[in-house]
Amino acid sequence: MKVTNNSPALQGVRSKGRAVYIQPGQTRDVDLEGVDLDKAKRLSFLKIEGACKAGASQDGDGAKTPLEVLEMAKDPNVQFMSFKAAAAKLLGDKTPSKKDEIIAALEELATQP
Repeated sequence: MKVTNNSPALQGVRSKGRAVYIQPGQTRDVDLEGVDLDKAKRLSFLKIEGACKAGASQDGDGAKTPLEVLEMAKDPNVQFMSFKAAAAKLLGDKTPSKKDEIIAALEELATQP
């Protein structure tokens, strides 16, 4: 996908375990998916084009699988409310309020046939 750096400084994103740097005002083709894509989306100064097509496991509204949301829980860079919002898309009104309870509910959901 195309990533444009709209900040006045050099910026970097992670792609397949490597840093990819983008000069101010420049656009680069970057292979972003999973957690790397989620992190890049949180950076307001980056314009990401083609993000909706990323990841075959995601449907049209960007919903994640239970396993992808569980990975968010392990990532120290993902804020709790982002994790909880992604979990709520899967668990609905029955989403618990505590992280450990959400994780338990997601693990149960992930093991259902």
